[in-house]
Amino acid sequence: MKPIFMIEGLRGSLFIPPIPFNWSFVNNLFEILPGFIPSVNQSSPQLINGIVVEPFNEWLIFSPDNKSRLIFQQQKVDYIIKSGDDYSPQTIIDFSEKCKALFEKIIDYSNQQSSRIAIAPTYKWVGTKDLFMDFVKKTFNNHLFEGSPIDNCDFSQVYRVVENINELDIKLNYLSKFYVVNSLNIVNGVNTIQESFMIDFDINTFVDPNNSFDKATVIDFFSKAESFCTKFMDFYFNEKS
Repeated sequence: MKPIFMIEGLRGSLFIPPIPFNWSFVNNLFEILPGFIPSVNQSSPQLINGIVVEPFNEWLIFSPDNKSRLIFQQQKVDYIIKSGDDYSPQTIIDFSEKCKALFEKIIDYSNQQSSRIAIAPTYKWVGTKDLFMDFVKKTFNNHLFEGSPIDNCDFSQVYRVVENINELDIKLNYLSKFYVVNSLNIVNGVNTIQESFMIDFDINTFVDPNNSFDKATVIDFFSKAESFCTKFMDFYFNEKS
């Protein structure tokens, strides 16, 4: 069957040493994310083995509607958006282009390479429950227990695939997580609990202390991010399935 989804959100990640808050740097980011608002999570110094250690203060810039965030953490930078668009590869292409522009500035400013890279979309199923459960039963478990078929959706899988990125053979983790969330909705004036079937993809470079990705490799990863995501979606959902 064809994928019947909305793209709930997208995350692009760059694993890189911590980058402290700096107004000059932030103003450069505003060229790509105009109107964003900065926020710094101030942490208190810690006493470790009798030595006062100044912590890294995590910080972010976020859109006024809080649907987009660029978060600077201890070991990585995440660019996250809430989407809500119908499933379309173009949404991932547009997001990846923004990741390329942001991460290029970050690498240039920090003058450091990345140890890992990731693209992680979240999808929400908008078809019928019966159709989705037919897929689950066929894909994950077609056995009966006491005459009853499987009736839940909580699975994770990971595949490790070597991809060519910037003329390098790089091993990627293709992680999928299928799960259900319950949300409170008003139906005919009555509060009703409704199930939503969700899928998280996390396509990321394999953990290896010897990995070091320069700007060109990061940019090429996100140039190919949509094809990675579409290929993985087609693995589960295509016209023949």
